Amino acid sequence: MNALDKDQVARMLIKLLEEYTPPGSESKLHETLKSLCGSLGFEECYVDDVGNFFASYGRGDAVLLASHLDTVPGKLKVSYDGELVYGRGAVDAKGPLLSYILGAHQAFEQVSGVKVIVAGLVREELDGLGAKHLVEKGLKVDHILVGEPTGFGIAVAYRGSVTAEAYAKARGGHSSAPYVGESALDRMLGFVNEVRSRFRGSSYDEVTSAITMLRAGDWPSKLPEEARAYVNIRFPSPIEVDSILDEVRGIAGRHDVELRIVDATPPVEVKLSVKAVRALVRGCLRSGVKPRIVKKTGTSDMNVLASLTRSIAAFGPGDSKLAHTSLEKMAVGDLIKAASIISAAIEELSR
Repeated sequence: MNALDKDQVARMLIKLLEEYTPPGSESKLHETLKSLCGSLGFEECYVDDVGNFFASYGRGDAVLLASHLDTVPGKLKVSYDGELVYGRGAVDAKGPLLSYILGAHQAFEQVSGVKVIVAGLVREELDGLGAKHLVEKGLKVDHILVGEPTGFGIAVAYRGSVTAEAYAKARGGHSSAPYVGESALDRMLGFVNEVRSRFRGSSYDEVTSAITMLRAGDWPSKLPEEARAYVNIRFPSPIEVDSILDEVRGIAGRHDVELRIVDATPPVEVKLSVKAVRALVRGCLRSGVKPRIVKKTGTSDMNVLASLTRSIAAFGPGDSKLAHTSLEKMAVGDLIKAASIISAAIEELSR
């Protein structure tokens, strides 16, 4: 399968999308991926002890092509109209994953002295367990390309992220006399409002915050005795995780709110001169795509995997604005173009 047939590629993506894989259910994709990668000539396919899937070939400097198997929850109908494939994960990130698999396949006959490893990692949408496991194991790799929907942009930076669960408790009371009672919701609103006021940025270079969940109360005429909220704070390099944690904990203390840190991921930014970035630039040029450097407002496995090598960048097909929405769709032609760019980038990295 040297020349990629559009309908055949669409069928491959549909197979991946038909397996609904929110975090924790990624194993449903293992057999499908083993069959697909086996048919494309990969020499080895295996699953590690946390559920990460790997397919590899070759010997030499290690090039890791990493994307993720999980999607956000919310099952969507899978369909194909001859140009676009629709379904949960089409954009984030089964489309990019498939482009990496096909790009590695296309490079097979063109490279030597390099080991190409495609990895489908678990729980990227939850806690980054798959990527963190590779770091904890001390995986030895020379270069990493991270499969994310960058719209053919070469991502050299992602912001850091802190997610916290906040909990407030109060004695409650009757809503007719709130000045006598005590409301957990009032405490929580004081906390979240101060978080939003402190981290009120509106661009990549500023610290931003979002209140993503808020729950309180069980009756219209009762002051809530308990309240719970989730907050997410994003921040660029060189701001450090600890400085954000210190501020959030201070705000929680002022409002008598308990805090549980769900996730704390540092930001990442690499230089344009690193080999992975240069390889993607050349891959774009060889494939007739104008190279475009981007910095992403979100967070990805690149933040975690950057501790393995500084030769790292993220790239992939798909419009990131459609990620996590009910409108996810992937143009098959874009997926095929991305595979061509990845193949060329692997060739560049093998030199």
